[in-house]
Amino acid sequence: MIDHQKQIVHRTAYAGDECHLPDTPIKDRTEANHEQELLVYLRQKGYSKCASCFFGSTFEESYQFEHPHRHA
Repeated sequence: MIDHQKQIVHRTAYAGDECHLPDTPIKDRTEANHEQELLVYLRQKGYSKCASCFFGSTFEESYQFEHPHRHA
């Protein structure tokens, strides 16, 4: 999902409350379903990847912090 208002690219499947995507009006959002289209926004238009959702699941990240792995 492309947030044109904030110029941020989100991974829709992992977008959560931290992304504040619902704060952006629907008219200011579009979908990019092809890598080439996504690269245009990132490389040519200066958009950024969302730090909360683009690199993985927000649920998995918060779960890892709440329940650290135990070492024997």
